[in-house]
Parts: sequence; structure tokens; C-alpha cells
Amino acid sequence: MHLFSVPCGDMTARYDHDEATGTVGFTLAPATVPLDAATGLAAPADERPPEAGTAPLVQLSVTGDRSVHQWSEGVTLRDRSTTRELALTGHHRDVHAGTTTATVQLATPDGIRATHVLRWREGEPCVEIETSVVNGTDRPLTLQLLSSFSLDGVAAVGPGRDDPGDTVVHRLRSGWSSEGQLVSQTLRELHLEGWPRVALGVERFGQLGTMPVRGFAPSVVVEDRATGTVRGAQLCWPGSWQIELFRHWGALSVAGGLADGDFGHWRKALAPGDSFTAPRAWLTATAAVTRKNTHNTTSAADSCYQRLVAMQDAHSPHDRAAERELPAQVNEFATTWGRPTHDRLVAMAERLAGTCVKYLVADAGWYDGGHGDWTKIKQSAFPDGLAATAKAVRDHGLVLGLWVEAETCDEESTAFSLTEHLLHRDGVPVTAGRRRFWDLRRPETAELLLGRIATLVTDHGIGYLKIDYNEPLGAGCDGAESVGEGLRQQVAAALDFYARLRERLPDVVIEHCASGGHRLEPATMSVSDVTSFSDAMEGDHLPIVAADTNRLVPGARSLVWAVPRTGDSDATLVYKLASGLLGRLCLSGDFLELGPGQWQLVADTLDLYERARPALASGRWHRYGPPVSGYRHPEGWQALVRPTPEGDGVLAVLHAFGSPPTTPVRVPLPPGPAFTLDAAVASGPPPDLHDGALYWLPPAPFTATACRLVRPARG
Repeated sequence: MHLFSVPCGDMTARYDHDEATGTVGFTLAPATVPLDAATGLAAPADERPPEAGTAPLVQLSVTGDRSVHQWSEGVTLRDRSTTRELALTGHHRDVHAGTTTATVQLATPDGIRATHVLRWREGEPCVEIETSVVNGTDRPLTLQLLSSFSLDGVAAVGPGRDDPGDTVVHRLRSGWSSEGQLVSQTLRELHLEGWPRVALGVERFGQLGTMPVRGFAPSVVVEDRATGTVRGAQLCWPGSWQIELFRHWGALSVAGGLADGDFGHWRKALAPGDSFTAPRAWLTATAAVTRKNTHNTTSAADSCYQRLVAMQDAHSPHDRAAERELPAQVNEFATTWGRPTHDRLVAMAERLAGTCVKYLVADAGWYDGGHGDWTKIKQSAFPDGLAATAKAVRDHGLVLGLWVEAETCDEESTAFSLTEHLLHRDGVPVTAGRRRFWDLRRPETAELLLGRIATLVTDHGIGYLKIDYNEPLGAGCDGAESVGEGLRQQVAAALDFYARLRERLPDVVIEHCASGGHRLEPATMSVSDVTSFSDAMEGDHLPIVAADTNRLVPGARSLVWAVPRTGDSDATLVYKLASGLLGRLCLSGDFLELGPGQWQLVADTLDLYERARPALASGRWHRYGPPVSGYRHPEGWQALVRPTPEGDGVLAVLHAFGSPPTTPVRVPLPPGPAFTLDAAVASGPPPDLHDGALYWLPPAPFTATACRLVRPARG
């Protein structure tokens, strides 16, 4: 039975109620698609297989409850007896000051209460879901699962609409220096065909530890080709997480949240009256838009990923006015490889003076001893101290930045032996390689570290802080009822630490990095101004990763490395520099050794970047080109096109890989008046413009072109 629906801009949230069981289901569909076509749940009950039932909008399990589905033990903790006992007790909808809120309240017969809250803020492309539970019984309980969201009606059901090949699951696989690769599989390929129909099918994926974008990113997009509906979900959490695809009786539902007791070693004790709230999740839905050109079909999932990423801008800090200008930066790590000096930094600042580069970052190696103490400046490299270097850099119009790894300390530091301030597991300090981890749950520890970093920055005139993180914590730590809960508390404390650091340093720009892009998720981005897209500093695959990570974070906040070397040919140099234009430009490499012609290419790229910043700021992009398989020996080509919000300009970045096309590739441009070429850097001749498209013939393998196109000003 239909309970109620909630208009959310170009989406509709729908709630259905199974009166026989009390179960409430939730689904989301684009407003332009009739609900009876977009989802099996929205169809009248007599048109759906009755055995499919309604998938509960809250998945909840406590220790001691029982499994319901045969062969589900060890496979999933969802749909257990506690979840099945949750029944509707109330619901309401409010609209106030541009925010729509839908609340559904559920309870078990013995008093466990769960609340699902949906919020949609006018103009936003996603809804936000928050789920909480209260122990209303007279006995202690131990949670082992609480979903952030559970979405029903994902795949169409019913006669002629149950082909598992019609439903495609899109995920973003990630590894070190290879973040964000789009992997698309049908339900058939995922072995979720559901035959026989009573068979249970579960695909559970996620991450264990404190690098949330390791293995997979914490998001999923499901495309229903039978109805032309695409739905996406994003978890806002930088700790252990999971997402489950659950298929039973021909119906598919998707749930996600904290990694549970089986998957993430998580147990949470609740005394009578205690409550717990799961991390937030963002969900979106849109009608599938497939763009075709002469060379490929672009994934319909991209529209969903762009909507999920756009939410980061709506919920991210905007208190640094200078950051809206999207200044370029230079990080000297690939210049000195951990050996920055005063003289080198000042010489680089002198060469960069007058360009659009604003920040010059001294990466790891500026300190004596190991990292983690943050009290010892390397005297041999900075004989007059960092403050003198910061002033000299500022005299050339730039701002000095500094690298720290805030959450860890290494074995050469004094902090490594301060075990009372460090995380333990099984009674001993958690040691990962050469690193240990500060216990940020301890107020005195967090305040000690906060004071040291803030003093370092303010005493030396630092205006930019790069915060790195290069070892995951693993399953968790002592100090709570389970190691998974210990980890959850540490992650929450780390987010609070970074929020307080921003308050303590109101004028300092903060970058977050985790071995490159292993924390490209919304909660970390909410305490960051910018982020490192990847550690893919050099290599033929760099532009592939740079394009892929646009599905994870806004390009305007994603620092993409371009590392020129003195031995590079002009074509290779353009290939690298054009890669940096796939996000916020971050230069490194052999700055002072480049010849005049090489430096001119760098200067031209900086000029192009400065002109094209409005297109980067828009957040919109279109990718063209065949799917690129493999990083070691990529073949084919790709193009990323960014239009300005007003439609008066375009930034187009094209790369050719191995076995490039032998005839010009065609890249469609936004419709309207013809564009003209304003600025370009190119390997060989720049592209041609005619018939509403850009045409480019790669002159050789591993070449590139980047250009800004403009339309005539309207009179």
C-alpha cells in the first residue's frame, strides 16, 4: 500500500507500507519517469510478485537475533528477525525554509525504536538520509548492523521486466595511483540472476580501515535499462563501510552504511535508553541520458556521479574567499624527493612570480627526525628557520605551504614512544610499518597535537597546510566494546580534530591527501578546501586517473599533478601539462632546469589554466572516447569537455594513448553559436572546429592537446 510520497525537485521519494507485516519500504525515482514504470514498488500490488514483498527501509540487527533467509548466515546480517519485527509507528512530512523533511518511525514489539529521516534542500541534486536507533527495551543490547540507507524497488520486476541483463551496477574501483576506475556489471555478471527465484543473491563490497577509497569507493550507481532510470548512493564516512546488493524473489534492493559485525568487526553496546545514529548517506535518481558519438557511448552512470559529487560543493566549506579563484599551486615533492631547502624554494618562487600559481608547498622532509613531533626544523636546509623562507616566498607574491601527517608518527620521532597517547590493539600499540597512530579520542592527545600543528603554522607564517595520511589503521583498536567501534570512534574524533584545526587556522588553506586519493569521500572533503586526486605523479595512465576521479570529487577541488622533466620532448611535456588541466593544476618537477622552450610551454599552460578556471568551477563535464582498459599499456583516446555555466566557453582536454586513431576524432561541443579557439597547448597542430564539434588527429601515441574555446560576446 502506498503510504506517502515526497517531491524532491526533479526526484520523487516514495514510501510503501505492507499492512500485513508493518514493514515500510523506500524508493527514489526521477520525477520525469512515472513511478509505476520506474520501480516495481510503485506499481499496484497486484502487478508485482506477491512473494517479493517490501524491502525494509531500515536494516537493523542485534546480537542474538536470528537469520530468516536460508543460507544467509555468514553472507549478510540484513533482513534478520530484528529487521522483520520493525513495524510502522508514525510518519510525517515537514517543509520549512526550503528544506523538506520526511520522517518514518518504526519499532519492534519489545521496544527497539528506529527512525529514518530524509532531508531535501531546495536546489540540491540529492536527498540526505539519516538513520538512528534507540534501545527502548529494559535490557542492554548490542548492535551489529545499522544501515545508513536501504533503497527498495531498484530493479524492475514483473513479466518481461526481470532480465538481469537490464540492470547494470556501476562501481568505482581504486588502488594506489589508480583511483576511480569505472566498473560496470550486469546482475547476470554479478551472479545475481536469482534463479531459482527463491534463491538469495548478495553482493557485499566495502573497505576495512581508515582509507575509504581503497578497493572500492563508498558509492554505487544502479542503472535500470528497462525503465531508463539511474539511481546512485554515496556514503559520507571515511572509516570501514559496506554496500550490499540484495536480490530475492526477483526484486533487488541496495543498502549501505558502517561495515557490520561480520564484515567490519563492529559491535556497539546500547544500554536501555541509549541511542546511535549511522553515518549520513546521499541518494539521487535521474533518467538515463546516453550520449552517442561516432566513437563510443558514454556511460549513463556519469549523470548520477556528477549529482553525487555536486553535493560536496553544497556541503563543503566556502570560508576561504581566495579559493573561489581556483589558484594553481606547486608542490616540490617531485622536485627534491623529500629534500626541500630554503634556497630551492626561493628560487622556485622567483621563477613562478607573476603567474597564476599562488601556493608553493614544501612537502615531506623539512623537519629533523621523524614526522609526528612537529617541533624540529631541519637546520641544514633552513638555516634561518621556516619563517624566513615563508617571508622570502611571500616577497615573490606566493604563499608557503607545509606538509604534515597529522594522525600518525614514525619510529624516528619522539612521539613514537609516547604510547599513552597512541592507539592500541590487543593491548599493544598499533604499528603499521614505521608508523603508529595518535589516539585522537583522548582530549589531551588531540589538544597536544592541535596545539603543536597550529603553533607550527602561525609561528612560521605558513598559509597552506597539506595533511597527508599514508597508512590505514586496519580493523580497529582497543578502548571500545569492539575493535570496529574503536575505529568508528577514532574516525569521528579525527573529523572533529580537523574541524577544530580549521577553526584554529581560519586563514589557512587545508589540503587532505591519503597516499593520493584514498580519502576522496564527502566527510573528509567537508573539512578540506582541496584534495590530492592521486599519487599518480608520472606515468602514461595519469590522465586516465585524473579523468576518472571526477566521479569522486569536484574537479575544482582536485589537485592534479603535472611533472615536467628536462629530458621530456615537447610532445611528452604537453601530454603531462594537459593532464594537470583535468583538475586544479598542481605542478612539480624540474622547474629550475627547464630550457627556455620548455618553460614557455609551462607558462602557456598556466595562462590557459587561468583563462579556463570558470569552466573548471562549473562542475559540469562530459567524457568522450572508448573505454580505456589497462594502465600499464593504455590504448585509444579520451576527451574531457567542461562547459562554463553560461555556455560561453569550454575547456577541452584530449589525450591519445597507444595505438591512437588514424583519422580525426570528433568531440561534440555544446549546442549554440560557433566556438572559436582562444588558447591552446598542443602536441602538433591544434584541433579544428566546425559543424558543432572539435576534430583532432593525434600526431603520435601519447600526445595531447588542451584548449579553451569561446563564443562571440552577445551584443
